[in-house]
Amino acid sequence: MVPVLDPQTPPGRVLDEKYWLQFSDNPNPSTREKMMFVTVDDVARIGPNSFNAVTMCTEVGVSDGLLNFHFGSRNELLAETLVWVYTRFVNDVAQAVEAAKPEAEARLRAWITAVHQGFITMGGWGVLVNYPVASREVAYLTEKQHGDEVVDQAEINLALLQHLVADVKKKRVTEFTLELGKIPKTYFIKNPSLTSLTVSIALSASGLAVWHGGRSQGQAKREGSPLDRMVTKSHIDRIIKSI
Repeated sequence: MVPVLDPQTPPGRVLDEKYWLQFSDNPNPSTREKMMFVTVDDVARIGPNSFNAVTMCTEVGVSDGLLNFHFGSRNELLAETLVWVYTRFVNDVAQAVEAAKPEAEARLRAWITAVHQGFITMGGWGVLVNYPVASREVAYLTEKQHGDEVVDQAEINLALLQHLVADVKKKRVTEFTLELGKIPKTYFIKNPSLTSLTVSIALSASGLAVWHGGRSQGQAKREGSPLDRMVTKSHIDRIIKSI
């Protein structure tokens, strides 16, 4: 039996101002940005392997020649858009922490929950984030062309987590003052025990995120059962109690 797959262009999608405002505060982005934003949407729903760049261009209403003009190739488009997706993910996690109650455990719970929710939203992009071997050319282009940017984003996210873990251990709430791209090289080695604990918590949170991530929107709705929510909450509780 041939499986019924979701189409790349979902029925009823309208590329109007409301649609574009999902991705930025500009209701009329440039053509290049529109190509990236539709790619964000398409890959999240159907995954990178099923993504057809020509179909995306048709949806945006541009010639597929503009793909090479703006990005160079399909895989270069995916590499650059992956960095955009990951950057938004890291920013969303930081904003969730900032919006949490000014309590150490609440802030850490906000980080873990935001990572979990972020991978659900990321959908098919999670394949490229967690399993780069699934598309080695995209992984190569991402590292070659955007490697420093990705490392900076990963480091600021891990540094924030380490800060939150330290606050929970010391039962305090302190301000996180490190800036993107300006984390000292000694930051993660000056306290090996704290860094080891932080990485363990990050891996536990990532396991939860990967378990939920990569599902279609329909699957996410079906599997968001009371049992599913209970297991998720219990897992987060155990992570925090382990500190």
